[in-house]
Amino acid sequence: MSRYANIRGFLDCDWEDFAVIRKIVAEVAAQHRDRVFSEEVLADYCSGWVFQPKVVNWVAHAFYGGSVKLVNEDLLLDQLRGIAAALPEIEGVFYVDDDEGEKRLLWTVHNGTVVESWRL
Repeated sequence: MSRYANIRGFLDCDWEDFAVIRKIVAEVAAQHRDRVFSEEVLADYCSGWVFQPKVVNWVAHAFYGGSVKLVNEDLLLDQLRGIAAALPEIEGVFYVDDDEGEKRLLWTVHNGTVVESWRL
């Protein structure tokens, strides 16, 4: 039986950063194409990315929410690493919890990196 991770979080960014984020999400997905079971599953995982339809005041937000197989959670982690490297000024937080309650992580995006830490 497959185990899943519930991944959800956000990136604080500029409106113009959305184009870069979308590009990196697509490029990393293409690199993972052979590791995910099907094009449909890959598209489902990437569809978890949601972008604000308009800026509220001066900050834009890119959100992710999805349940992915644990063996494929590196797809999103690689996307976040690519985004952080390309846009080192953005910040964000993502929560990762497996469906059995054994894995509770926090991915923090800051200063061009993604730091993974355990949550209580």
